[in-house]
Amino acid sequence: MSAAALAEFLVLRPDGQQNVLHDSKFSRPPIVTANGEAMRALRAYNVDPRRSLEILIRVKEALSIKAAERAIKPKAREDALRCIEIIDLFEKRENALGMRKVALSSAPNFNTIEIEGVTVSIRPDFLVGGGRGRERVGAGLLRVAKAPDPDACKRDATKERRGDHRREMARYMVAMMQMLLEAQDGSLGTVDRDLCFVADLRLGERIGPASDHTARLRTIRAACNQIRELWPSIKAKPALYRK
Repeated sequence: MSAAALAEFLVLRPDGQQNVLHDSKFSRPPIVTANGEAMRALRAYNVDPRRSLEILIRVKEALSIKAAERAIKPKAREDALRCIEIIDLFEKRENALGMRKVALSSAPNFNTIEIEGVTVSIRPDFLVGGGRGRERVGAGLLRVAKAPDPDACKRDATKERRGDHRREMARYMVAMMQMLLEAQDGSLGTVDRDLCFVADLRLGERIGPASDHTARLRTIRAACNQIRELWPSIKAKPALYRK
């Protein structure tokens, strides 16, 4: 189960939770994410001490050329244009995200961790600080996914509700990154939850630990206990059998 799926499970009502569990069990994730080129560029840019805009400019130029090719398939063109949109939005909201003042390095490819019998994949984009011994270490994740998109609604109440949904998910993901770092047994440094964050591109906000962070750790473990018990009973929807 991905960290994003578990975070979504934690903020949804029971009917929505069932959909999350179903999709986690039966959906086959793409080998390469549709946003892959944008994410690689944004990771490279943010770990560069100089924050050279040339990194982003080169990638956008290459994507623009790719999208303009006559022989390109519609899905590939759509992916290229989406990646350009993501990079443009990052450039627009970089100051609001406040990531320039944070010393970031590339995160390793972490193994999954087990939380109360549930295998969870937590993939931060960055490490913050770190080193062996007493050096403090945190982790950061750049969230670019649209859904639920606060900008895609006209009513202020809907916009606010979607924004709060994303913030709640982010706070749970911050807690999960702490759990991931603690599972490394000190090899990366002394875990500091205050160095963990989710930079939500759609909100233009960098979100850290919640005031009830410790309670959220307990909530995550309790939810995983529930998921472990429910997992065997989750059946594929009939539509899957018709594919």
